[in-house]
Amino acid sequence: MRDYEIISTLSSKVKTVCKVASCGEIFILKEYPTCEDALKEAQIVNSVAMTGYAPKVIECEGNKALYEYIDGESFYDSFRLATMTDDAQSMELLATRLSIFLQMIYSLTDCVMKDIDFRNYIVKDGRVIGVDFSQVDNGMPYEDLASAIVFALISSVGEYYDSFPFVQKLLECFKLTMFDVINEVKSKLEKVNAVARDKIDMDMLIDALARFDEKGVDWRKLI
Repeated sequence: MRDYEIISTLSSKVKTVCKVASCGEIFILKEYPTCEDALKEAQIVNSVAMTGYAPKVIECEGNKALYEYIDGESFYDSFRLATMTDDAQSMELLATRLSIFLQMIYSLTDCVMKDIDFRNYIVKDGRVIGVDFSQVDNGMPYEDLASAIVFALISSVGEYYDSFPFVQKLLECFKLTMFDVINEVKSKLEKVNAVARDKIDMDMLIDALARFDEKGVDWRKLI
């Protein structure tokens, strides 16, 4: 693998991720627990990169892989700002772009992202680009939908209901209702609650989500 200089270390749960410089260019270097892990993600990214929804794989050697650096807006930061300012239009646009990405991944790979974390996505040139595919596995699209809904609820600035324009648009894009995914959402919320410092009032939140598709519900009174 080419020589490089580490610029900064980025956060990651199971691997080392660094922003590096080599030959006057910026790249992302990932060091995995095993060579198999490195090859698995690199192969998935290669299949998606041709569509422009993933960075290009520059090199993959042993348990390390070098990727193209994508300079764009953080999906997580954009979502948080939209909920903080009650910008429903921006939330709906983000939901639409994310749904296109998720459904494209499924059509290309027959797999799903599994564990949605908005920090693993960048918005650039009107599209959502994934930068972490390590959790990709067999599954159904509704699993990603439920995971995205849960992450939106717990990442909203303010109250849960501030993210509802995003959630509603996401459901519309998948042509599903909350009733279709409520059990998966509940299961994922319970996992989040098990490790969270500030516990979620599960009964109240699930009750609100169960009535999500009802017209005329005042969400601010429910949550």
